[in-house]
Amino acid sequence: MRIYVHIGAEKTGTSSVQQFLRRNRDKLKSAGYLYPVAYGYDSQMCLAAACQNDGVRDDLRMIFGLDTTQKIKEFRTSLVERMRAETRERRYSHLVLSSEHCSSRLITPVEVERLAQILRKISPDVVILVYIRRQDEFLCSTYSTDVKSGFGGRMTLPSEELRRNRYDYYALLRRWSSVFGKENTICRIYDQKRLKEGDIIDDFADAVGLPMTEEYERPARVNESLDVTALEFLRMFNKSVPPFRNNARNPDRGNIAQALKVVSDGATPALSDRELTLFMRHFRDSNRRVATEYFGEVCPTGDPLFGEAEIGKNRDEMKPIGVDKAVEVAAALWCERQRQINELTARQQKLRERIKKLEAMVEASRVAVH
Repeated sequence: MRIYVHIGAEKTGTSSVQQFLRRNRDKLKSAGYLYPVAYGYDSQMCLAAACQNDGVRDDLRMIFGLDTTQKIKEFRTSLVERMRAETRERRYSHLVLSSEHCSSRLITPVEVERLAQILRKISPDVVILVYIRRQDEFLCSTYSTDVKSGFGGRMTLPSEELRRNRYDYYALLRRWSSVFGKENTICRIYDQKRLKEGDIIDDFADAVGLPMTEEYERPARVNESLDVTALEFLRMFNKSVPPFRNNARNPDRGNIAQALKVVSDGATPALSDRELTLFMRHFRDSNRRVATEYFGEVCPTGDPLFGEAEIGKNRDEMKPIGVDKAVEVAAALWCERQRQINELTARQQKLRERIKKLEAMVEASRVAVH
C-alpha cells in the first residue's frame, strides 16, 4: 500500500482537497483509495499534533487535550493502533492523508522523522505531496486566516525565524526530502495557470494517480478571504471575544467569521507594493533552487520560480475603520443573525404544527379502536 501525505502548504486549496476527499470517501474506497476516519473525519491534523516535539504546548495540542508528555506519547501509540484497525477492513492500494499543519507545525527534521516512524509502521511506501504558492500571496492570504482564527494584531512582515520556517520553500522541501527522499517528494505550484485543468482537485487527483470521473462530487470554493473592512472589524472583535477561554474554545464567538461574509465584497488585505517586493527578494535564491531542482527550469522574468507578480489584483492595504463603518458592519451582522433566527423559528413552528397533526391522528385512531 502506498501512502500519500498531502502536507499543504497552507493557503493552497487544502480545504477544498480535504472536502473533496471527505465527500467522496466511500467512492474512493471502491477505487482502492482510503481517506481514513481513524486520523480525523475532515483532515488529519492529529498527525502534526502527535509529531511535534514533546515540549510544544500550542493551540493544536490544546485541541486534542495533549497537555502532558505522557498524553502525547499515548496519543502517538494510539494513532498506529487506530490505523491498523481501519486498514484491516479491506485491502487498499492507496492511503491518502491530508493536513497543512504538517508543513507549518513540523519545522524540524526530528519532528518529520517522528511522523515517518508512525507511517512506516503502516507501510514503508510513503510519498509526500506539497503545493507551494508565491510567498507574497501566501503572506497576504495567511493574515486573513489568522484574523479569522482570532488574531488581533496588525499585518506586518514576518520575522526572520518565521520567514525561514514558513516561507522558505527550499528549506521546507529539504526538511521533508531528507527524511522521505527527494524521489518520494512531489512538489507542485498552486497557480491556476499551472494546475491541471486549472483546478486544484484535478491536479491533486493527477498527483496521487486517481482517475477522475463524473461520479465524484466536487466541492464549492471554501475558506475564502474576507475583505479589508470585514477583516478590520473582526480584528478588533477578537480583542473582546478571543478564540479560547480557560484552555477551551470560546463558544461566544459562534460563526462570526462566516457571518462577516455578508458584508465582504471588496478588496482583500495586502501590504504595500514596496514591502511585498522586498519580501519576495528575500526568497530569490531559495526559489531559484526550487525551480532548478524540482521543475528543471527558471522563469525568464520576475521571480525565478513563480514569474511575474499579480499580487496587486483586487488587494488593498488594511486601514482603521471609523465608528460609523463599525456600526454599519455590526448592523449587518445583527440583521443576518436575526434572519437566521427567524428562519429557525419558522421551521420550528412548522414542526410543531406537524406534531399537532400527528398527535390528532394518533388520538383519532385510539378513539376509533375503542
